[in-house]
Amino acid sequence: MAFPYCSRCKGTKDLCGLGRCPLLERVRERTRPMEPIGDSIEGPSPPSVFVGRYGYPRITIGPLTSPVDLPLPGRLESPEFLFGRSIEDVYSIRSSMIRGKYRLDVRTSKNARDMGSEPLFEVERKLPVRGRKLLDSVQELSLSARSIDTEMGVIRHGGKGLEPPSVDSISMPMGPSVNVNRVDLNQNPGVPGPVEKATSDTDLKATEASVDLFGSGIPLGHLVRLFSVGLLGEGKKRKLVPTRWTITALDDLLSNDIKDRVVRKEGLDRYMLFSADRFGNHFLVALYPPPFRFEMLEQWQNDSLWGQSPVITDHEGPLGRKGYASNITGAYYAARLSIAQYLEKIERNAGFTVIRWITGDYWAPLGVWVIRETVKKALEKPPLILEDMKGLINRVDALSGMRNWKAHARYLTRHRLTTLEEFEAFSE
Repeated sequence: MAFPYCSRCKGTKDLCGLGRCPLLERVRERTRPMEPIGDSIEGPSPPSVFVGRYGYPRITIGPLTSPVDLPLPGRLESPEFLFGRSIEDVYSIRSSMIRGKYRLDVRTSKNARDMGSEPLFEVERKLPVRGRKLLDSVQELSLSARSIDTEMGVIRHGGKGLEPPSVDSISMPMGPSVNVNRVDLNQNPGVPGPVEKATSDTDLKATEASVDLFGSGIPLGHLVRLFSVGLLGEGKKRKLVPTRWTITALDDLLSNDIKDRVVRKEGLDRYMLFSADRFGNHFLVALYPPPFRFEMLEQWQNDSLWGQSPVITDHEGPLGRKGYASNITGAYYAARLSIAQYLEKIERNAGFTVIRWITGDYWAPLGVWVIRETVKKALEKPPLILEDMKGLINRVDALSGMRNWKAHARYLTRHRLTTLEEFEAFSE
């Protein structure tokens, strides 16, 4: 049974005080049972790695490999590939990938290939050879743009083997996890030239490296791997970053970089409405004349994973946000990146509103890539063109599955605000 605050918690804040989220436990129960494992697990990695957040700054890191025969292992991290599958297929495929875990301090992310043998931190002098070799293997895997056959040595504590699958609102689903003591790569990684250059440059800041790599066509998922395992940034500042945090940080960083260019473009002179839906996620995306501002409204419906929820919102004015979008969280930044990319493509500055409502078809959280990809697909379709803001509001009202959205909208219904100063004052 869902509580009124489930849509805000999404299984991450323990607002119900029950420890493990019972709603996510129901999702995990749909994972097909894994066969007993031996002393090692071998199979292709897409490539995929995961850096946990619990216990920070001592967190777990390791690869994801699939010991079962799955089609096209190199595409199991690809949002474009997964987007075309059913939600049952996506969850089944991803939950078949076993996550290896080894605990390290976040400051042990030194890239040994490029920085010599002298430890950067005191904690690294205490890092056992086993841990250093495992980290090197995970970093090498993260560099690759192609699938690599990977083998993990299994640690059993008191006979304990596989732990429950992992599902959350930010990352892609993962199968069971297991503690490991080694990671061996049975193939050489295929490292793109821009990645080799950026990871070898220990004078290049992580933000600059991320922007450069994204601009050169390196997929966002590859960037997440590099950033989270500490392969980007200035030498002594490199560290491990939990994957969940990295995904949202990169969505934010990259969309802000695009925004800095977009705000200098000619203003949009029309009122446009786009729509798309996938996996029970329904979107309306409204674009209107500048200044640049963004709001997102979200509601989980009665039969959805988190149950009926109030409308939750986050927004920012032309000067951006002063803090984290704590209501909608990662979905906010994922949607903003897709829209910023669209504005850069059409070379226009604009304001925009995203309305998302979620039905029971979305029975398992798949990660914010669903939001990013669905908004992107919406913007690839021909839009409805409206005569003015009033017409745009009326059309949104007619199409929205969120009946009371106007009471919560901050910009779309405030069409009388016309100057930058008025919008900034209203945004406070």
